[in-house]
Amino acid sequence: MSRAALKMETVWLRLRDYAIVPLKIRLTDRMTELTHVLKKGVQALPDARRTNFYDVELENGWAYVHVRDDARTVYVIAITGA
Repeated sequence: MSRAALKMETVWLRLRDYAIVPLKIRLTDRMTELTHVLKKGVQALPDARRTNFYDVELENGWAYVHVRDDARTVYVIAITGA
């Protein structure tokens, strides 16, 4: 997918008052960076197959998250990279 196409499909996530919860204990070491970008605001790529699931670009990788607006919670499914 081209960078231009990717930009057109992105959404802006800024989730200041949301709890950010890793679904696996091994994900906790990368939570600081993810928490920072989600609270500051970041472009994210929605999952075309699942509602409210997003890929979020980090400095050295990606995070896959599920946003529950009704619970004001972000569930961290996976984090890749260093």
